[in-house]
Formats: sequence, C-alpha cells, structure tokens
Amino acid sequence: MSNKNNEEIISVPLKKLREGVIIPKPSKLGDAGADARIMGFKKIIFENNKKELIEVDADTYTLEPLERIGCPLGFSTAIPTGFYFKVVPRSGLALWEGLSIVNSPGTIDAGYRNEWMVIVVNLSNKKVTLKKGERICQIILSKLYNYKFVETDNLTGSERGQGGFGSTGKK
Repeated sequence: MSNKNNEEIISVPLKKLREGVIIPKPSKLGDAGADARIMGFKKIIFENNKKELIEVDADTYTLEPLERIGCPLGFSTAIPTGFYFKVVPRSGLALWEGLSIVNSPGTIDAGYRNEWMVIVVNLSNKKVTLKKGERICQIILSKLYNYKFVETDNLTGSERGQGGFGSTGKK
C-alpha cells in the first residue's frame, strides 16, 4: 500500500483484547510515535520466593515513588517480518510527572502475539495516579536489520578512539 507521496505504508494487524481500546496512531503525518493507552493494571507481587503479576480491578492506580507497575495496552499484533516496535516514554509524563518506562525502549518483536504491556516506573518523589484510557507511552515502528558480529583482532581507527564514557564532552 502507498500514500499520496508514493511512500510505502506498512499494515500491522492489531487485535483488540479489552473493551475501550483506541487503536494507536500518530497524531500528525510524519510523527514517529503513536500514543498507546492504559487498559489495565498488573501489580508486581513478590511473596515466598515467588514472583507474579496480579490484575488490579480498578480504573485508577496510584503509583508510589520508585514503584513500578505493568500497564496492559489492550491489544496484540502480528508485526510483519523485518520490523519491530520500540515502546518509549512520553516526554510530557517524564518531565512533569517523573514517569518512565523501566526497560526503555521496550521491544516488541514480529513473532510476539500476546497482549502488549508497558512497565511504568515513578521516578518522582510524589505519588502519581494513573487512569485507564490515559496515554502512557509511544510506540515506534522500526526496520529490523539482520546482522552478525565478525571477530577481528584489529578495528579501524576513529576520532574518538579509546575515549570512554563522557570523553566527547571534555574540552
């Protein structure tokens, strides 16, 4: 499929799994990300050397400072082979509320068919209340490049060379 600029449009099959799901779409033509919304809450429980996710039956969830929670997005997909999605924080929530995604960017591979979920963490020093239906993250379709590492004893030189973390900021 192509659009009016004759650019290919990738179709991604999406299955709604929960009532009220709004299919993510970019806000404006040319935007990289599409906002996805909270469709539930899964609390992380650690008890007796056992870890599990428990569905919370509520329309809101108050996240304590440094607490994290799973937020199901209410859909699953069949991403075309050769592509994957990155799940990233929304900048406004990061700036104003201190919310982020623990494994950012989250990766949804082409073969994944389960419900999408984002792991949200409150990095602020105050409680933050999350609501079902609220925009929580952005999803970005990315091209997959097949690669392999080739072992070598020598690498080509570069301007940075052996400079470590932060070395490009030194004056």
